[in-house]
Amino acid sequence: MLEYVFILPLLSFAVAGIILAFGKWLPGKGASAGIAVAAWGFVQALFMFVKAMRGGLTLPYEASIPWFSFGPHQATLGVYVDGLTIAMLIVVTAVSLLVQIYSLGYMRGDPRFKRYYSYLSLFTASMLGLTVSDNMLVFFMCWELVGVCSYLLIGFWFEKPSAAYAGKKAFITTKLGDLGFLVGLLSLFYCTGTFRISQILELAHIGFIPPAAAGAAAILLFLGAVGKSAQFPLLIWLPDAMEGPSPVSALIHAATMVAAGVYMVARLYAVYILSPAAMDTVAWTGAITAFTAASMALVCFDLKRVLAFSTVSQLGYMMLALGAGGFTAGLFHLTTHAYFKALLFLAAGSVIHAVHSNDMREMGALKNKMPITYITFLLGTLALVGIPPFAGFFSKDEILAAALARSPYLYAFGAVTAALTAFYMARALVMTFHGTPKDPGKYNHAHESPPVMTGPLILLAAASVVSGWALSRHEIFARLVNFEGVLPFELRHISHGAVALYAGITAVLSMGLGAWLYKARPGIPAMLRGKFAAIAALLDRRYGLDAFFLKIVAVSDSLSAVLFSFDFNFLDAIAIDGWAWLTEKFSRLQRWFDDNIVDAAVDATGTVTLFAGRLTRRAQTGLVQNYLFFVAAAVSIFAAMAFATG
Repeated sequence: MLEYVFILPLLSFAVAGIILAFGKWLPGKGASAGIAVAAWGFVQALFMFVKAMRGGLTLPYEASIPWFSFGPHQATLGVYVDGLTIAMLIVVTAVSLLVQIYSLGYMRGDPRFKRYYSYLSLFTASMLGLTVSDNMLVFFMCWELVGVCSYLLIGFWFEKPSAAYAGKKAFITTKLGDLGFLVGLLSLFYCTGTFRISQILELAHIGFIPPAAAGAAAILLFLGAVGKSAQFPLLIWLPDAMEGPSPVSALIHAATMVAAGVYMVARLYAVYILSPAAMDTVAWTGAITAFTAASMALVCFDLKRVLAFSTVSQLGYMMLALGAGGFTAGLFHLTTHAYFKALLFLAAGSVIHAVHSNDMREMGALKNKMPITYITFLLGTLALVGIPPFAGFFSKDEILAAALARSPYLYAFGAVTAALTAFYMARALVMTFHGTPKDPGKYNHAHESPPVMTGPLILLAAASVVSGWALSRHEIFARLVNFEGVLPFELRHISHGAVALYAGITAVLSMGLGAWLYKARPGIPAMLRGKFAAIAALLDRRYGLDAFFLKIVAVSDSLSAVLFSFDFNFLDAIAIDGWAWLTEKFSRLQRWFDDNIVDAAVDATGTVTLFAGRLTRRAQTGLVQNYLFFVAAAVSIFAAMAFATG
């Protein structure tokens, strides 16, 4: 089974090309081919998971072939599969399959339907390649392909200026982080002499990599994760990514692009634990990201953007866990989050598909019109908030426990974020599904989505309810992704039960407060928003992060204009064009000297020679008597000269 794992990404790559080239002749314009491949991938991943749990797989598994050599080094092309790989494969293939099925209804009638499914398959292939790759070079290539696919899908409706802008914003922002990733990758290669993941991990475990070098490489690599997983301050692209189709939002936020950064840190965790500075950087970046994103969701009225801020916040949770030493907790949350966040985005897509609006101020009272969507959204909300026994309760509390074991300050960020999460999700739930219709026209038009859309919602809702409990039983998930390594700091002993109890009570109270305010006392939030208008405006402006980066862009544009002027007016006009003018004038002078002096001298020599030849030729008459005369004259002259000197 493991020996054929390389087929997973290759088959998705192949079907992406087939759909793009021949989709209009395939059943469902190629959608059936994409769904079939995604289903096959999920079944294979599920079989590997079950077999690994039963001890039927020898992990880690590694297989590779030579790729190319450079100097004394050999690059390989192959796969590396361990428990972490299998867990990620389950997430990617499951969410990809359900998103592609859901898209049959959501994207029906779109003129670029075939292209959409080709992009989805390419996106899935890129993430699968990143997941199973045995070396960081191919990892980085697939990492960049994920970024390209996100650009294509976020800007899928590129005729809308906002969608085109969002696609460019996502691509450029993530590339900013990827510069750090590339430098970090080369630094890691310099320290280890290899790109192979297994060798890097082995060298890290035996302490071959100096801690300072490991820390520098880890932090540089983390810059790539900051961009890809939308961590502070490069989180500005993810809310605008909502301009893409809602199924794309589910795919990006749940299982592919944003999870790549978390997966990268976990994949190279043996390198990160060599440096306390790198671990603290990851932890505090995650904590700040979790809080800032949750606070921004409090004032947002766009349903998909609320969920986008929630994703950013939950990614911060995952990074917080990894940096605090909670390896299993961070990955557990990544897994459960994939299901309930995909559920929430697809449920939001169902609402938007019905009312043709993202604005929660134009919704309300939809629970009676869309009962399946409402129930599944409610279950996803309870899972995200962490109400027991839903999935988020098990994974979120593990993160809070890991944060408290590391630092009470990290825990404070996590606990406040958890309370904010419960509040803004209750706000979104009430504004969308409860109360009275805010726009009668949209309300009357609303209807439940077709079974092809509600079916994936039901399956994801089931996973959101039971996945946390199922994976925590007998420590199934912990045994699958077990990490053996010595953390670079001491962890204090804490009671997980006390943390879970406090978090559960906080979530219930905060969610109850949000539901009560927005359902029974909607005037109070409006009054508070007016009273604290400056804070609300700051949150609406996303703490000025967009303006800050736009200011950097403006400064860069001004600098570019100055450099262009210098290049055009000095380098081109004076240095280059001036040198050409001087060279041309010197060439003209040289040509005049050559024509009038050198050539004239040569021509004069020829003229003198020609004249002398003409004179000499006159003496060549061919008459013997003339020649005897010349001889006699010469003898007479020589005799006279001899007589005169004698």
